Amino acid sequence: MKIRIYSLIMFLNSYLTGLLTPVLSLALIDKGASLSNLSIILGLYALSVILLELPTGIMADIFGRKKTFVLSLIIFTLCFALLLIGRGFIVLCIVMMLYGLAKALASGSFDALFIDYYIDNFGKDKLHNITTRLSVLEALGLSAGALSGGFFPEISNKLFSSIGTYDLNIIVRVILTITVIVLSILFISDNAITEKKQHISIKQHVKNSSTFVFKNTTILCIFLSVFSTGFFLSALETYWQPHFITFLPDGSSTRLLGLMAFLYLGAAMIGSIISNNTIKKYKFNLRKMYLLMRAFIALLLIVTALQTNVPLFIAFYASIYLMFGMSMIPEGVILNSETPNEIRASVLSVKSFTMQIGGLSGSLLYSILIKFISIPTIWILAAFIVLITIAIIAVNFIKSEEKVAL
Repeated sequence: MKIRIYSLIMFLNSYLTGLLTPVLSLALIDKGASLSNLSIILGLYALSVILLELPTGIMADIFGRKKTFVLSLIIFTLCFALLLIGRGFIVLCIVMMLYGLAKALASGSFDALFIDYYIDNFGKDKLHNITTRLSVLEALGLSAGALSGGFFPEISNKLFSSIGTYDLNIIVRVILTITVIVLSILFISDNAITEKKQHISIKQHVKNSSTFVFKNTTILCIFLSVFSTGFFLSALETYWQPHFITFLPDGSSTRLLGLMAFLYLGAAMIGSIISNNTIKKYKFNLRKMYLLMRAFIALLLIVTALQTNVPLFIAFYASIYLMFGMSMIPEGVILNSETPNEIRASVLSVKSFTMQIGGLSGSLLYSILIKFISIPTIWILAAFIVLITIAIIAVNFIKSEEKVAL
Protein backbone atom coordinates (compact mmCIF):
# COMPACT_ATOMS: atom_id res chain seq x y z
CA MET A 1 0.00 0.00 0.00
CA LYS A 2 2.71 2.46 1.05
CA ILE A 3 4.77 1.92 -2.07
CA ARG A 4 1.72 2.88 -4.14
CA ILE A 5 1.33 6.12 -2.18
CA TYR A 6 5.02 6.90 -2.62
CA SER A 7 4.70 6.15 -6.35
CA LEU A 8 1.64 8.41 -6.63
CA ILE A 9 3.51 11.25 -4.91
CA MET A 10 6.48 10.76 -7.23
CA PHE A 11 4.23 10.80 -10.31
CA LEU A 12 2.29 13.88 -9.17
CA ASN A 13 5.48 15.74 -8.29
CA SER A 14 6.89 15.06 -11.78
CA TYR A 15 3.54 15.94 -13.35
CA LEU A 16 3.66 19.31 -11.58
CA THR A 17 7.10 19.97 -13.06
CA GLY A 18 5.90 19.09 -16.55
CA LEU A 19 2.72 21.15 -16.26
CA LEU A 20 4.44 24.48 -16.90
CA THR A 21 7.35 23.20 -18.99
CA PRO A 22 5.78 23.95 -22.41
CA VAL A 23 4.47 27.40 -21.42
CA LEU A 24 6.74 28.75 -18.67
CA SER A 25 8.41 31.44 -20.79
CA LEU A 26 5.05 32.44 -22.28
CA ALA A 27 3.47 32.60 -18.80
CA LEU A 28 6.28 34.86 -17.58
CA ILE A 29 5.83 37.16 -20.59
CA ASP A 30 2.08 37.19 -19.93
CA LYS A 31 2.87 38.35 -16.38
CA GLY A 32 5.03 41.25 -17.51
CA ALA A 33 8.39 39.87 -18.58
CA SER A 34 9.92 41.11 -21.83
CA LEU A 35 12.11 39.27 -24.30
CA SER A 36 15.04 41.37 -23.13
CA ASN A 37 14.73 40.47 -19.43
CA LEU A 38 13.31 36.94 -19.78
CA SER A 39 16.81 35.42 -19.77
CA ILE A 40 17.62 37.32 -16.55
CA ILE A 41 14.48 36.01 -14.84
CA LEU A 42 15.14 32.41 -15.92
CA GLY A 43 18.83 32.82 -15.08
CA LEU A 44 17.92 33.68 -11.48
CA TYR A 45 16.12 30.35 -11.23
CA ALA A 46 19.13 28.42 -12.52
CA LEU A 47 21.51 30.35 -10.25
CA SER A 48 19.29 29.72 -7.20
CA VAL A 49 19.22 25.98 -7.86
CA ILE A 50 22.99 25.75 -8.32
CA LEU A 51 23.81 27.81 -5.21
CA LEU A 52 21.30 26.04 -2.96
CA GLU A 53 21.60 22.45 -4.24
CA LEU A 54 24.29 21.33 -1.80
CA PRO A 55 23.07 23.19 1.33
CA THR A 56 19.54 21.84 0.92
CA GLY A 57 20.80 18.28 0.45
CA ILE A 58 22.73 18.57 3.71
CA MET A 59 19.62 20.05 5.33
CA ALA A 60 17.56 17.04 4.23
CA ASP A 61 20.03 14.59 5.78
CA ILE A 62 20.33 16.49 9.08
CA PHE A 63 16.81 17.81 9.71
CA GLY A 64 14.83 15.09 7.92
CA ARG A 65 13.91 14.32 4.30
CA LYS A 66 10.15 14.51 4.95
CA LYS A 67 10.36 17.98 6.52
CA THR A 68 12.59 19.19 3.69
CA PHE A 69 10.31 17.78 0.99
CA VAL A 70 7.15 19.23 2.56
CA LEU A 71 8.90 22.59 2.95
CA SER A 72 9.75 22.51 -0.76
CA LEU A 73 6.08 21.89 -1.60
CA ILE A 74 4.97 24.79 0.61
CA ILE A 75 7.45 27.11 -1.12
CA PHE A 76 6.28 25.84 -4.53
CA THR A 77 2.71 26.75 -3.51
CA LEU A 78 3.69 30.25 -2.35
CA CYS A 79 5.80 30.75 -5.46
CA PHE A 80 3.03 29.94 -7.93
CA ALA A 81 0.36 31.71 -5.90
CA LEU A 82 2.53 34.82 -6.20
CA LEU A 83 2.92 34.21 -9.93
CA LEU A 84 -0.87 33.93 -10.24
CA ILE A 85 -1.64 37.26 -8.57
CA GLY A 86 1.54 39.23 -9.27
CA ARG A 87 2.97 41.10 -12.23
CA GLY A 88 6.16 42.91 -13.16
CA PHE A 89 9.89 42.27 -13.35
CA ILE A 90 10.63 42.42 -9.59
CA VAL A 91 7.77 40.07 -8.69
CA LEU A 92 8.84 37.59 -11.38
CA CYS A 93 12.43 37.67 -10.12
CA ILE A 94 11.18 36.83 -6.61
CA VAL A 95 8.96 34.07 -8.04
CA MET A 96 11.84 32.42 -9.90
CA MET A 97 14.22 32.64 -6.94
CA LEU A 98 11.57 30.96 -4.77
CA TYR A 99 11.09 28.38 -7.54
CA GLY A 100 14.84 27.70 -7.51
CA LEU A 101 14.85 27.36 -3.70
CA ALA A 102 11.91 24.93 -3.80
CA LYS A 103 13.51 22.93 -6.61
CA ALA A 104 16.77 22.65 -4.66
CA LEU A 105 14.90 21.53 -1.51
CA ALA A 106 12.95 18.91 -3.46
CA SER A 107 16.02 17.60 -5.28
CA GLY A 108 17.12 14.36 -3.70
CA SER A 109 14.94 14.61 -0.58
CA PHE A 110 11.98 12.52 -1.79
CA ASP A 111 14.19 10.22 -3.90
CA ALA A 112 16.28 9.50 -0.80
CA LEU A 113 13.11 8.81 1.23
CA PHE A 114 11.74 6.42 -1.38
CA ILE A 115 15.07 4.60 -1.84
CA ASP A 116 15.61 4.22 1.92
CA TYR A 117 12.08 2.87 2.35
CA TYR A 118 12.64 0.38 -0.47
CA ILE A 119 16.01 -0.79 0.88
CA ASP A 120 14.55 -1.25 4.39
CA ASN A 121 11.70 -3.38 3.05
CA PHE A 122 13.19 -5.20 0.05
CA GLY A 123 16.98 -5.06 0.47
CA LYS A 124 19.83 -3.57 -1.56
CA ASP A 125 19.79 -6.43 -4.06
CA LYS A 126 16.49 -5.03 -5.40
CA LEU A 127 17.87 -1.52 -5.95
CA HIS A 128 17.50 -1.83 -9.72
CA ASN A 129 13.71 -2.15 -9.25
CA ILE A 130 13.33 1.10 -7.29
CA THR A 131 15.75 2.92 -9.61
CA THR A 132 13.62 1.86 -12.58
CA ARG A 133 10.39 2.77 -10.80
CA LEU A 134 11.68 6.28 -10.03
CA SER A 135 12.88 6.76 -13.61
CA VAL A 136 9.62 5.55 -15.19
CA LEU A 137 7.39 7.53 -12.81
CA GLU A 138 9.40 10.69 -13.47
CA ALA A 139 9.21 10.24 -17.25
CA LEU A 140 5.47 9.47 -17.14
CA GLY A 141 4.78 12.45 -14.90
CA LEU A 142 6.82 14.87 -17.00
CA SER A 143 5.23 13.59 -20.23
CA ALA A 144 1.67 13.76 -18.88
CA GLY A 145 2.29 17.18 -17.36
CA ALA A 146 3.81 18.62 -20.52
CA LEU A 147 1.05 17.13 -22.68
CA SER A 148 -1.82 18.45 -20.54
CA GLY A 149 0.02 21.71 -19.91
CA GLY A 150 -0.09 22.41 -23.62
CA PHE A 151 -3.89 22.03 -23.69
CA PHE A 152 -4.77 24.08 -20.59
CA PRO A 153 -4.19 27.50 -22.24
CA GLU A 154 -6.67 26.60 -24.99
CA ILE A 155 -9.20 25.40 -22.40
CA SER A 156 -8.64 28.59 -20.41
CA ASN A 157 -9.30 30.81 -23.43
CA LYS A 158 -12.50 28.95 -24.33
CA LEU A 159 -14.06 28.35 -20.92
CA PHE A 160 -12.40 30.79 -18.50
CA SER A 161 -11.91 33.97 -20.50
CA SER A 162 -11.88 36.08 -17.33
CA ILE A 163 -8.48 34.72 -16.28
CA GLY A 164 -5.13 34.89 -18.06
CA THR A 165 -4.26 32.49 -20.85
CA TYR A 166 -1.80 30.56 -18.69
CA ASP A 167 -3.47 31.05 -15.31
CA LEU A 168 -5.26 27.69 -15.49
CA ASN A 169 -1.87 25.94 -15.61
CA ILE A 170 -0.83 27.84 -12.49
CA ILE A 171 -4.13 27.18 -10.65
CA VAL A 172 -3.95 23.43 -11.37
CA ARG A 173 -0.33 23.45 -10.23
CA VAL A 174 -1.22 25.11 -6.91
CA ILE A 175 -4.20 22.80 -6.23
CA LEU A 176 -2.23 19.63 -7.00
CA THR A 177 0.75 20.82 -4.96
CA ILE A 178 -1.53 21.25 -1.93
CA THR A 179 -2.83 17.71 -2.59
CA VAL A 180 0.75 16.38 -2.58
CA ILE A 181 1.43 18.25 0.68
CA VAL A 182 -1.54 16.51 2.34
CA LEU A 183 -0.49 13.09 1.00
CA SER A 184 3.09 13.66 2.15
CA ILE A 185 2.12 14.70 5.68
CA LEU A 186 -0.27 11.77 6.08
CA PHE A 187 1.66 8.93 4.45
CA ILE A 188 5.38 9.72 4.25
CA SER A 189 7.65 8.77 7.13
CA ASP A 190 11.38 9.31 7.47
CA ASN A 191 13.64 6.30 7.47
CA ALA A 192 13.68 4.66 10.92
CA ILE A 193 17.46 5.01 11.17
CA THR A 194 17.23 8.70 10.28
CA GLU A 195 14.56 9.28 12.91
CA LYS A 196 16.44 7.50 15.68
CA LYS A 197 19.99 8.67 14.98
CA GLN A 198 21.63 11.32 17.11
CA HIS A 199 21.66 14.66 15.32
CA ILE A 200 25.13 15.92 14.47
CA SER A 201 26.26 19.41 13.58
CA ILE A 202 26.17 20.62 10.00
CA LYS A 203 29.96 21.01 10.09
CA GLN A 204 30.43 17.40 11.22
CA HIS A 205 27.95 16.12 8.62
CA VAL A 206 29.78 17.95 5.83
CA LYS A 207 33.10 16.59 7.09
CA ASN A 208 31.80 13.01 7.31
CA SER A 209 30.11 13.17 3.89
CA SER A 210 33.04 14.75 2.06
CA THR A 211 35.53 12.34 3.64
CA PHE A 212 33.40 9.37 2.59
CA VAL A 213 32.88 10.63 -0.97
CA PHE A 214 36.52 11.54 -1.62
CA LYS A 215 37.69 8.15 -0.37
CA ASN A 216 35.17 6.28 -2.53
CA THR A 217 36.55 6.15 -6.07
CA THR A 218 33.37 4.50 -7.37
CA ILE A 219 31.22 7.47 -6.34
CA LEU A 220 33.81 9.89 -7.75
CA CYS A 221 33.70 7.98 -11.05
CA ILE A 222 29.91 8.23 -11.15
CA PHE A 223 30.13 11.98 -10.51
CA LEU A 224 32.64 12.32 -13.37
CA SER A 225 30.23 10.44 -15.62
CA VAL A 226 27.33 12.63 -14.46
CA PHE A 227 29.40 15.74 -15.29
CA SER A 228 29.89 14.44 -18.84
CA THR A 229 26.13 13.76 -19.01
CA GLY A 230 25.39 17.40 -18.27
CA PHE A 231 28.05 18.36 -20.80
CA PHE A 232 26.65 16.33 -23.69
CA LEU A 233 22.96 16.93 -22.87
CA SER A 234 23.64 20.67 -22.95
CA ALA A 235 24.94 20.33 -26.51
CA LEU A 236 22.10 18.06 -27.61
CA GLU A 237 19.19 19.92 -26.02
CA THR A 238 20.43 23.39 -26.94
CA TYR A 239 21.03 22.77 -30.62
CA TRP A 240 18.82 19.89 -31.78
CA GLN A 241 15.88 22.13 -32.71
CA PRO A 242 17.78 24.69 -34.84
CA HIS A 243 19.72 21.83 -36.46
CA PHE A 244 16.66 19.67 -37.09
CA ILE A 245 14.60 22.40 -38.77
CA THR A 246 17.32 22.79 -41.41
CA PHE A 247 16.26 19.34 -42.69
CA LEU A 248 12.59 20.26 -42.99
CA PRO A 249 11.24 21.24 -46.42
CA ASP A 250 8.78 23.84 -45.12
CA GLY A 251 7.52 25.47 -41.93
CA SER A 252 4.47 23.22 -41.70
CA SER A 253 6.73 20.28 -40.91
CA THR A 254 7.72 21.85 -37.59
CA ARG A 255 4.99 19.70 -36.03
CA LEU A 256 7.70 17.04 -36.01
CA LEU A 257 9.34 18.99 -33.17
CA GLY A 258 6.50 17.92 -30.89
CA LEU A 259 6.91 14.32 -32.02
CA MET A 260 10.63 14.50 -31.23
CA ALA A 261 9.98 15.78 -27.70
CA PHE A 262 7.50 12.96 -27.09
CA LEU A 263 9.86 10.35 -28.54
CA TYR A 264 12.84 11.19 -26.38
CA LEU A 265 10.82 11.03 -23.15
CA GLY A 266 9.25 7.75 -24.25
CA ALA A 267 12.59 6.31 -25.36
CA ALA A 268 14.23 7.14 -22.02
CA MET A 269 11.38 5.46 -20.15
CA ILE A 270 11.49 2.34 -22.34
CA GLY A 271 15.26 2.22 -21.91
CA SER A 272 14.86 2.17 -18.13
CA ILE A 273 12.40 -0.73 -18.32
CA ILE A 274 14.62 -2.71 -20.72
CA SER A 275 17.64 -2.15 -18.49
CA ASN A 276 15.80 -3.33 -15.37
CA ASN A 277 14.53 -6.48 -17.08
CA THR A 278 18.02 -7.18 -18.45
CA ILE A 279 19.59 -6.87 -15.00
CA LYS A 280 16.97 -9.16 -13.44
CA LYS A 281 17.20 -11.80 -16.16
CA TYR A 282 20.90 -11.96 -16.98
CA LYS A 283 22.60 -10.72 -13.76
CA PHE A 284 25.18 -8.72 -15.74
CA ASN A 285 28.13 -7.00 -14.07
CA LEU A 286 26.59 -3.56 -13.49
CA ARG A 287 29.84 -1.64 -13.91
CA LYS A 288 30.61 -3.24 -17.27
CA MET A 289 27.00 -2.77 -18.39
CA TYR A 290 27.13 0.90 -17.37
CA LEU A 291 30.34 1.57 -19.31
CA LEU A 292 28.95 -0.23 -22.37
CA MET A 293 25.75 1.83 -22.33
CA ARG A 294 27.75 5.06 -21.97
CA ALA A 295 29.94 4.07 -24.92
CA PHE A 296 26.84 3.45 -27.04
CA ILE A 297 25.54 6.92 -26.09
CA ALA A 298 28.75 8.53 -27.38
CA LEU A 299 28.73 6.50 -30.60
CA LEU A 300 25.04 7.25 -31.26
CA LEU A 301 25.70 10.95 -30.67
CA ILE A 302 28.41 10.86 -33.35
CA VAL A 303 26.15 8.96 -35.76
CA THR A 304 23.28 11.41 -35.11
CA ALA A 305 25.59 14.34 -35.83
CA LEU A 306 26.32 12.88 -39.26
CA GLN A 307 22.66 12.49 -40.30
CA THR A 308 20.97 14.73 -42.87
CA ASN A 309 17.91 12.52 -43.43
CA VAL A 310 14.83 13.32 -41.29
CA PRO A 311 13.69 9.74 -40.46
CA LEU A 312 17.24 8.60 -39.68
CA PHE A 313 17.92 11.68 -37.55
CA ILE A 314 14.74 11.05 -35.54
CA ALA A 315 15.61 7.35 -35.12
CA PHE A 316 19.17 7.94 -33.93
CA TYR A 317 18.19 10.91 -31.75
CA ALA A 318 15.58 8.77 -29.98
CA SER A 319 18.16 5.96 -29.69
CA ILE A 320 20.46 8.27 -27.70
CA TYR A 321 17.74 8.69 -25.09
CA LEU A 322 16.89 4.98 -25.19
CA MET A 323 20.50 4.21 -24.31
CA PHE A 324 20.58 7.06 -21.79
CA GLY A 325 17.54 5.56 -20.04
CA MET A 326 19.25 2.16 -20.02
CA SER A 327 22.42 3.62 -18.50
CA MET A 328 20.55 5.45 -15.73
CA ILE A 329 19.54 2.20 -14.00
CA PRO A 330 23.02 0.73 -13.40
CA GLU A 331 24.24 4.25 -12.56
CA GLY A 332 21.56 4.66 -9.90
CA VAL A 333 22.12 1.17 -8.49
CA ILE A 334 25.90 1.64 -8.27
CA LEU A 335 25.62 5.07 -6.64
CA ASN A 336 22.91 4.15 -4.12
CA SER A 337 24.50 0.82 -3.18
CA GLU A 338 27.73 2.67 -2.33
CA THR A 339 25.96 5.42 -0.34
CA PRO A 340 25.01 5.06 3.36
CA ASN A 341 21.43 6.04 4.24
CA GLU A 342 22.47 8.90 6.51
CA ILE A 343 24.14 10.89 3.70
CA ARG A 344 22.00 9.77 0.74
CA ALA A 345 20.19 13.09 0.20
CA SER A 346 23.51 14.95 0.30
CA VAL A 347 25.07 12.59 -2.25
CA LEU A 348 22.04 12.82 -4.56
CA SER A 349 22.19 16.61 -4.30
CA VAL A 350 25.89 16.54 -5.22
CA LYS A 351 24.98 14.37 -8.21
CA SER A 352 22.36 16.88 -9.35
CA PHE A 353 24.77 19.77 -8.72
CA THR A 354 27.50 18.02 -10.73
CA MET A 355 25.18 17.53 -13.70
CA GLN A 356 24.18 21.20 -13.63
CA ILE A 357 27.83 22.27 -13.49
CA GLY A 358 28.52 19.98 -16.45
CA GLY A 359 25.63 21.53 -18.36
CA LEU A 360 26.71 25.07 -17.46
CA SER A 361 30.32 24.36 -18.48
CA GLY A 362 29.12 22.94 -21.77
CA SER A 363 26.83 25.90 -22.44
CA LEU A 364 29.65 28.39 -21.86
CA LEU A 365 32.04 26.45 -24.10
CA TYR A 366 29.48 25.89 -26.86
CA SER A 367 28.48 29.57 -26.89
CA ILE A 368 32.07 30.31 -27.93
CA LEU A 369 32.60 27.33 -30.25
CA ILE A 370 29.35 27.84 -32.19
CA LYS A 371 30.89 30.95 -33.75
CA PHE A 372 33.63 28.83 -35.32
CA ILE A 373 32.29 25.29 -35.81
CA SER A 374 29.01 23.64 -36.83
CA ILE A 375 26.41 22.02 -34.57
CA PRO A 376 27.33 18.46 -35.69
CA THR A 377 30.98 19.18 -34.82
CA ILE A 378 29.95 20.34 -31.35
CA TRP A 379 28.02 17.09 -30.86
CA ILE A 380 31.03 15.03 -31.96
CA LEU A 381 33.22 16.97 -29.52
CA ALA A 382 30.73 16.27 -26.71
CA ALA A 383 30.76 12.56 -27.65
CA PHE A 384 34.56 12.44 -27.35
CA ILE A 385 34.35 14.03 -23.89
CA VAL A 386 32.00 11.20 -22.87
CA LEU A 387 34.42 8.61 -24.33
CA ILE A 388 37.35 10.14 -22.42
CA THR A 389 35.41 9.92 -19.14
CA ILE A 390 34.51 6.30 -19.94
CA ALA A 391 38.21 5.46 -20.35
CA ILE A 392 39.08 7.12 -17.01
CA ILE A 393 36.21 5.37 -15.22
CA ALA A 394 37.06 1.98 -16.77
CA VAL A 395 40.63 2.19 -15.44
CA ASN A 396 39.37 3.02 -11.94
CA PHE A 397 36.72 0.28 -12.01
CA ILE A 398 39.35 -2.28 -13.04
CA LYS A 399 41.67 -1.16 -10.23
CA SER A 400 38.89 -1.38 -7.63
CA GLU A 401 37.91 -4.88 -8.81
CA GLU A 402 41.55 -5.99 -8.57
CA LYS A 403 41.69 -4.71 -4.97
CA VAL A 404 38.53 -6.66 -4.11
CA ALA A 405 39.98 -9.80 -5.72
CA LEU A 406 43.11 -9.48 -3.57
